[in-house]
Amino acid sequence: MLQRIAVVDDSSEFQQLIDVMLQYLGIQEIHHWASSLEALPKLLQNPPELLVLDVMMSGMDGLNVWRELRAQPQTHSLPVIICTAAINSIVHQEADLNNDPLTVVLPKPFTLDELRQAIGRVAPLWQVAA
Repeated sequence: MLQRIAVVDDSSEFQQLIDVMLQYLGIQEIHHWASSLEALPKLLQNPPELLVLDVMMSGMDGLNVWRELRAQPQTHSLPVIICTAAINSIVHQEADLNNDPLTVVLPKPFTLDELRQAIGRVAPLWQVAA
């Protein structure tokens, strides 16, 4: 069972929505950052079990955060769900995303079921709370 998930998204509305979804799935410890520049050092210092990451953010965008996480030994195998409304440009632009079994690109908006499936793809041992 996943216990500790981090969410990096500059939209407080999205953070509230994802909180409700994750709590419904039985996850209680959810850490949030609205800034990738604030989140990155904390993610590297104490990696979560799963990261939900937005692409379009000011400062460092989500793809650059993802690249940095993949380059570091402590986060190289961190399961990541990348959420974006710009799905077509992201998937075509970043070929490594398609080849990474620990990364799922999830188009916004998404349903609870789509989130559950995405988590199951990057964290296959994950179980939904009863």
